[in-house]
Amino acid sequence: MTKKTASKKTNPVIVEIPKEIGFVTQVSGKDTIVLCDVNELNKSRHADDSSRLPAGQIGAIVKIKVNKGFVFATVREITRQEESTGPVQHVLMFLDYLGQGIRAPYSPTGVSFDRGIADFPTPGQLVYEVTFDDLDSIFGVNDTNHFHVGTVFPQHITPASIKTDNLLGKHFAVLGSTGTGKSCTVALIIHRIVERMPKGHIIILDPHNEYTSAFAERGEHFDTSNLRLPYWMMNFEEHVEMFIGIRRTAEREVEIDILRRGLYAARVDAATNIQAEKITVNSPIPYKLSFLRDYLDHNMGMLDNPDRVTPFLRLIAKIDELKRDVRFSFMFSGMLAHDNLKDVIKNLLRFPVENKPVSTIDLSGVPSEIVNVVVSMISRLVFDFAVWSKGDDARPILLVCEEAHRYVPTAEDAVFSSTKKAIERIAKEGRKYGVSLGLVSQRPADISESALSQCGTIFAMRMNNDRDQKFVAAVMPEGSKGALSSLSSLQNREALVVGEGVRAPVRVLLDKLDENKRPSGGNPTYSEDWQKDTENDNFIKDTIENWRNQGR
Repeated sequence: MTKKTASKKTNPVIVEIPKEIGFVTQVSGKDTIVLCDVNELNKSRHADDSSRLPAGQIGAIVKIKVNKGFVFATVREITRQEESTGPVQHVLMFLDYLGQGIRAPYSPTGVSFDRGIADFPTPGQLVYEVTFDDLDSIFGVNDTNHFHVGTVFPQHITPASIKTDNLLGKHFAVLGSTGTGKSCTVALIIHRIVERMPKGHIIILDPHNEYTSAFAERGEHFDTSNLRLPYWMMNFEEHVEMFIGIRRTAEREVEIDILRRGLYAARVDAATNIQAEKITVNSPIPYKLSFLRDYLDHNMGMLDNPDRVTPFLRLIAKIDELKRDVRFSFMFSGMLAHDNLKDVIKNLLRFPVENKPVSTIDLSGVPSEIVNVVVSMISRLVFDFAVWSKGDDARPILLVCEEAHRYVPTAEDAVFSSTKKAIERIAKEGRKYGVSLGLVSQRPADISESALSQCGTIFAMRMNNDRDQKFVAAVMPEGSKGALSSLSSLQNREALVVGEGVRAPVRVLLDKLDENKRPSGGNPTYSEDWQKDTENDNFIKDTIENWRNQGR
């Protein structure tokens, strides 16, 4: 059999001209059935020549000769043809379509690949193994609008390319069980994006402080010690969550009405260059808490019925508590009454970039009772700024939301109602204004389907939970049964990538990042740590000090 040299410029290999492995027996609009000889399949699988691309396994790619080139497909299922119990001689392979390729002599791979099938196969047409050039034509594109994240299953030689504009322009999600490498995958994607586009604007909501070390050189880190989110940036719904809470009582509605009138009066009083009729309770106008407190005191004093003062007293007590509690100083410090919105936007959104295009926001130190408000404020800040920014200096922004099931839950959780609304708005409308969303979760079934279904590209890692698998199947941009069937068998650092960001659904072994670019997993090594005793107990004193000061 004749051989030829692959078109790769680096590390050239010798590949065999592909041979036929069977023929089509049945065709439908969504898949094809192929009859194959077991001996021929085994010859390819057991060949010593590593340049072969054997077809006889789940997830392998084959091609079918049609009038206009080849139809490419993946192997979804393999069953024996014979009903007898003797040795297997022939098998049926069930194939899912990937797309169609036609000859392109002037392209680097000699093949031009497109999604969709223009020329369906017919029974009797031959089926072949694919070559490395075939895989390169589908997955290995390398230009300014692509970046590589790993290598294509099963040979792991062909690089897997992601389409940058499609990935970011139509949102993406990274999903998988605990320990499968989601955080490393997110770090890998962002590092690859930043390598290609060093002037990006990326914000990571980091609930466990994992990404600070991963972007120490290319990112700006924010926590409660240097994060500045002035209270007056909150909209009315966030004010209600902060000052009143979610309790369901008749008095709560009275408090909401009082707070609405007081907040509006405070914003109007603080506005100097804005017409009063253009001001709402949601306008980001700096107001003084002291004015709001005085307003409540004044209106409470005008009441002639003592039974009606309770809502006022409760609001006043809450304002005093927030000003006094050191945990809330990043929002309620006395230094935040002036208009520093420009500085907040410059720092968080990276304008200018100054070689640090990534903002990592450590939420682990934010008090649990207000973390929902903080996430809502940041998400809304990103979206509103994008909506109102115009001109040549306006830039797209990427918001990455770790532990997304906490902030955009499936359930109608009143605690996270404002956060869910803000993130879902980005999911539905963000692409119009240049705001991209990345959702990361180990519990995809608990994420709002409204938000997850808007993600055009999904990186699905191993999932053992049937509920999660079914949910991912429902929101997958591609209806590929073969791809979904392998979710539970993926290895660590493997992902099934489907959707707008890839030219066809692909199983990828993700690149391994350098140690200094990986997130800090924080997993203790029991086998080592429990082999040695603590020599100095001063760490207990340090821990208590951090605990009391609410800082590391």
